[in-house]
Amino acid sequence: MSEPNFLKIVVAIDGSEPSFDAADYAISLAELYNSQLTALYVVSARIQKDFDSDMSEEKMPDQIKKRMNEAKIESEPWFKRIRSTIDNESLINFQTKIILSSVKVPGIIVNFSEDEKADLIVIGTRGRSGFKKLLLGSVASDTVMYAHCPVLVVK
Repeated sequence: MSEPNFLKIVVAIDGSEPSFDAADYAISLAELYNSQLTALYVVSARIQKDFDSDMSEEKMPDQIKKRMNEAKIESEPWFKRIRSTIDNESLINFQTKIILSSVKVPGIIVNFSEDEKADLIVIGTRGRSGFKKLLLGSVASDTVMYAHCPVLVVK
């Protein structure tokens, strides 16, 4: 078996401490492999099609533009916190992405990672287990189940 080479890493961020723990692991791996690291924030919304933070605002309806701006304001301190932990001399190419979608969060994480040809997904978990997990579902477990690439779940 060949040694892994994680050139593109996606870390899912939702503002929770477990997601920041996942970001710390993702940064360590990105530094080790000189990777591109994308912090992905997915916002569930009742909309017809997906929108992301790289799209021109002229192409967004006013309601979507408003929700995207709210998501940008909400996630800005999270992305800043992650960026501040990356060494200035690091070769990490750090990017951020926000996606508004009606698709469930794990589906967006998996689809985005596949479209970007990510080599690794890093995701935090709150550590629910047993009956609570059965009732609540789990973004991490669904991501592991459907991902095209390895997934590192940080607890």
